[in-house]
Amino acid sequence: MQKQLLVLIFCFLIRATLTAQFVDIGFTFGSMFYSGDISPSDPRAMIQEMRPSGGVFCRLSPSNLFSTRFSVNFGSVQGDDLRNNREARGLAFRTNITEFSVIGELHAWRIRHTEYSFTFPYLYGGVGLFHFNPRRQVDGEWVELQPLGTEGQGIPGYEQPYNLTQFQAPFGAGIKFITRKFTFGFEFGPRLLLTDYLDDVTGTEVNHRDVFFNNGPLAARLSRPSLGGEEGVDQTYRRGVTSRDWYYMMNITVSYNFGEGLNRMLSDPVPCPRWSKRTGRRL
Repeated sequence: MQKQLLVLIFCFLIRATLTAQFVDIGFTFGSMFYSGDISPSDPRAMIQEMRPSGGVFCRLSPSNLFSTRFSVNFGSVQGDDLRNNREARGLAFRTNITEFSVIGELHAWRIRHTEYSFTFPYLYGGVGLFHFNPRRQVDGEWVELQPLGTEGQGIPGYEQPYNLTQFQAPFGAGIKFITRKFTFGFEFGPRLLLTDYLDDVTGTEVNHRDVFFNNGPLAARLSRPSLGGEEGVDQTYRRGVTSRDWYYMMNITVSYNFGEGLNRMLSDPVPCPRWSKRTGRRL
């Protein structure tokens, strides 16, 4: 009975969702970069730290002015004080990022897939989740920073360890070039994050001795690399500032429009399966 119910629900959702919508499926490729406690202050240097990114998406268009996009993107960001004239602090990180987003696109005017080509600007915004895991290279090996507690996480009087999966809110603007079957686009936008630990660095006040004796020598070493061999020194410091971290995506998008084909199929739909009440078998 549960299997029958699931099949019927699936058929209902397919009919209700696709019959009135254009559907685009496509991919993105571009770059990702970040701003935060270890990023350069010069925007030009920030752009030089761009890393490749890419993803796939499905876009549903219930109207000619609004679209909903489901996206999965992959990329990475990095930061290093040695590249940013902050050698006295000595912090660095790199992290891969995987994000899932549900995004609404608002077009400046009515979009249409026709035999002609059109260019349309649009704004977008939405919500989603992202997964990250900041690491740093130590003696030739990449070490995960979150389990170490470099800012005293887990020690009484300090914060708890941060989660590696967090909420994010993408927003930005783009432009589309639409043909009968294909849509090509370019878009740029930041991700508003609810965490300042993307780079494992915040404005928390940390005592080196606390980290050394509670979370270990490696955590203390990476908490303030500039202290060098002064193990367990009684020194309090702030590793960064209190502002939130951000990361940005600049992408080219390519998608194929399946709307006409799906609507044609659904104009003469195949009925969903039925089962006999008496025998429980499929008719």
